Amino acid sequence: MTSSRLVLLAFAALLATAGAFWLSSQRHLDRAVNVSDPVLPQLRTALNDVAELRLSRGDGAVVTLQRGESGWSVGERRWPADAGKLRKLLLDLSQLAIVEEKTHDAARYAVLGVEDVDGPQAGGVRIDVKTSHGAIHSLIIGKTSGARGVYVRAVGAEPSYLASPQVTTDTAPVRWLDTTLLDVPAEDIRTVTLLPRGRPARTLEGAQLPPDLAAALVHLALEDVRAAALEPATPPGKTTDTAVPRLRFTSWDGRIIELEGREDGTRRWIRIAASFDSSAARPRPDTSADDAKDEDATSPAAPTPASITPTADPREQIVTLARRTDGREFEIPAYRYATLFNNPVAR
Repeated sequence: MTSSRLVLLAFAALLATAGAFWLSSQRHLDRAVNVSDPVLPQLRTALNDVAELRLSRGDGAVVTLQRGESGWSVGERRWPADAGKLRKLLLDLSQLAIVEEKTHDAARYAVLGVEDVDGPQAGGVRIDVKTSHGAIHSLIIGKTSGARGVYVRAVGAEPSYLASPQVTTDTAPVRWLDTTLLDVPAEDIRTVTLLPRGRPARTLEGAQLPPDLAAALVHLALEDVRAAALEPATPPGKTTDTAVPRLRFTSWDGRIIELEGREDGTRRWIRIAASFDSSAARPRPDTSADDAKDEDATSPAAPTPASITPTADPREQIVTLARRTDGREFEIPAYRYATLFNNPVAR
């Protein structure tokens, strides 16, 4: 056999091997894909129709985000959801694009974390996106790759992909809560009434009111929320010395916010009762004369009262707060709880 014939045979064998490899790699493809193709193409045009997002793990962890008339909420807590975090999740899912195709072999899904989420051993997170029309897009988010990549697989499909951007996969309901609870400026507080355990009530105002206590409702954020537990009846013959601590904040315009504290192990919880009492309103002290002393003579004139934007109706504020907090109790940071109920002036 001549050398030229040997070369032709070797070349033919190489072509046959390459062809077999190519066919093998293509036979499992559900559709032709290209780099930058969207992973969930239908979602890009249906963002405004999304009604529910459900994130779940094989170990039973789950969070359900639902859209209602008043906006998005966390189903497991019946509390408003963090709008910014939720918006980012929706945008990231709609923009999730293929970087490269990975395995079709179900035996290798676990390497990427994209196996079916049907047991505690599963490493990924399943995200179900439901629209108002009932359509559901389901995706398994697996392990991350680099700074922006993540492995994904559509539920029920064979191919898996490396895609970008990375997607938030928190399945703890508390991580999706809108943490806004109270934000009452210190200058709005006229009095704080202390209702300590087993001792007479005491009202602090003016110079007696410590600045940290007056500012205790500024940017007060929650860490968790739950339905308020029913209080057990006081047994006959028992005193009320063990009553839970309470504080009453009264504003200049008649808003009254009463907080009740409770300690549950290492966690600190409060209940909130909001009301309005016009008889508790007082004229706010005029500090314009004092402020004028601090102003430089060349500084612009202060705005006249007519040019100052009026604050919201205090009655409406109270109605909104009461509706938001009724029947619930809120976990707050331990240091904020200490400012409220373990303040030196309350001892």
